[in-house]
Amino acid sequence: MDIKPVLYLLPGLLCDKDAWQYQQAALSDSIDVRIPDFRGMDSLRKMAEMVLADAPDRFSVAGHSMGGRVGLELIHMAPQRIENLILLSVGAHPVNDEECEQRSSLVEEAASIGMDRYAVSWANLMLGHQTEENRITRKCIETMARRQSLDDFIAHITAGLGRSDQSLYLAHIPISVLLIVGEKDTWSPVSQHEKIKLQIPDAQVAIVPEAGHMVILDQPEAVTCLLKDWIFK
Repeated sequence: MDIKPVLYLLPGLLCDKDAWQYQQAALSDSIDVRIPDFRGMDSLRKMAEMVLADAPDRFSVAGHSMGGRVGLELIHMAPQRIENLILLSVGAHPVNDEECEQRSSLVEEAASIGMDRYAVSWANLMLGHQTEENRITRKCIETMARRQSLDDFIAHITAGLGRSDQSLYLAHIPISVLLIVGEKDTWSPVSQHEKIKLQIPDAQVAIVPEAGHMVILDQPEAVTCLLKDWIFK
């Protein structure tokens, strides 16, 4: 009996396994899909260590947004164990004052109105690119956010703001990397991915039409095809 390749799908900020629901359903016949739960974890390195403790000797990684940052930690910490690396809607730049202020304001708003109401504000941020709103994507974003506590949110903000300068990792990545970005992503735009590509020895950028930051929900079939083609290339 053939052993399926193992693929970790890493969720982003205020997201959980449902962010990857379409990819998990489509890929599970041919791939051992695993989606970790990062709720309450306040360090990207701790998230990466949790994956490494669970993973086989060799495995593939696809990380979305914050999950992409975890993917960068994984390739930095254990490059010999990663077979394929796909980063979606990601950044690699160091923390700056503007980001600190922005993230602090998000936490303040969530603390003042509660996570149930804040889920709507969060969905607005994630869907701000769209002229015609995707109601299914909105519902999923809001539902995932409502499953998180304020402490969970603070932990993930702390993880993001406490990260290393991951731009220093890029030149040392020893494998090919696929960067996937939504055409209309204003949170992590196409230009950001193009800059990352130039710093990695071997990387490709795939731009998904009519998708924003939540590309895995906006255009799930396109993303699934990209993942499958990359892993079985």
